[in-house]
Amino acid sequence: MALARLKRFADGGFARNIATLAGGAALAQFLPLIASPLLTRLYTPADFGLLSVYAAWLSALAVISTGRYELAIVLPSCDRRSANLFGVSLAIAASLAALLGLVLWPAPGFWAHLMREPALAPWLWLLPLTVGLAGFTQAYTQWNNRRQRYRANAGGRIAQAVGMTALQLGLAGLGAGGLLIGQTAGFAASLVAQALPDLLTGAAWRRDVDVAGMKQVAREYAEFPRVNAVNALVGAAQDTLTMTLLLAMSGSATVGFYGLMMRVLKLPAALVGQAVAQVAYRDLAAAHAAGEPLAPQIRKLFVLLTLLALPGAIVMAAFGPALFALVFGEGWREAGEYARALSPYMLCHFVASPLGMVPLVIRRQKAALAFTVVGNGLFLVVLWSGLASGWPLASTLWALSAAMAAYFFSYFAWIYKAVR
Repeated sequence: MALARLKRFADGGFARNIATLAGGAALAQFLPLIASPLLTRLYTPADFGLLSVYAAWLSALAVISTGRYELAIVLPSCDRRSANLFGVSLAIAASLAALLGLVLWPAPGFWAHLMREPALAPWLWLLPLTVGLAGFTQAYTQWNNRRQRYRANAGGRIAQAVGMTALQLGLAGLGAGGLLIGQTAGFAASLVAQALPDLLTGAAWRRDVDVAGMKQVAREYAEFPRVNAVNALVGAAQDTLTMTLLLAMSGSATVGFYGLMMRVLKLPAALVGQAVAQVAYRDLAAAHAAGEPLAPQIRKLFVLLTLLALPGAIVMAAFGPALFALVFGEGWREAGEYARALSPYMLCHFVASPLGMVPLVIRRQKAALAFTVVGNGLFLVVLWSGLASGWPLASTLWALSAAMAAYFFSYFAWIYKAVR
């Protein structure tokens, strides 16, 4: 029965499009992975620490680099309005990059001191450029998504990995600067690959873009910068606060176990979940614009995501500690215990991430923000309560999985009710 359901999802190219994006993501993840042993020998831990601080600021700025208008690009039924949303996204990204340049370039030492990383000062000139490139890349991802150019998006992921890894390997003599320049080069390579179809055809979308049209769609979709940007920032804060709690209450070794465990458990979402989200978002937006009911598609998407995530969750729950000990060494068995405890949570999280596109389609972002705040708050409260009570972290994570499973089921029920 499960195989029959999966076969039906292949109709209309849904599975083919997911496979295209997932294949690009897999290769993009694989290249930096195999280069890691070389990079750790070419760069010092201090260099990677500098990269981590830089990447944290970059991630926070990249979330708002387009005002989140890029997420609205796939929604209009009219191509002209979509092109104007694309123009708005690019304009905001360029404006933010220019503003950052005006703020950072005259006094990089001052800002590096505020970031508590003075060694960043010689390289802060890169940050405005990288933020602008990240914003352009995000906008092009959704523009290609609307145009069903999934190969271009997959090519962008691969080009980013190749460009970043090649420059980081080649510029090791610059110290941390090599890592930072490589990251910027990765975004530039991704943008070129994603924009290539337009570059070859003269970017015909520009004929549909004008100032009046951009102002109109910016007003119409103002909920995206007002609400969705806050939603994204709240979501981004959870990981940072979790690491802070663990470091303060359990120590750096626990943070290391937890960090490795989360990278492993989130890999399926990075490889497959994002691909499903891109394809489903475009298809749901098109169906909604055509006045078609969304509930049948949501049911199918829920079944597909569950079927994809369930085998891995079962394996991790049954054999997590043994698998981590086998792959990473006996010293990492404890990380496998954490993975076992969080396997129910990660299953629900895998299903929920692509479904998070539904509130964007049906314009229920304020309710989605409320769910995000409640969910992130519940996560942190349960984690803190368990640690403060003296529970072992594995026991705390089991309680966390139970609480978050209840939260996600209420979230799924809300989404289904909202589209009926």
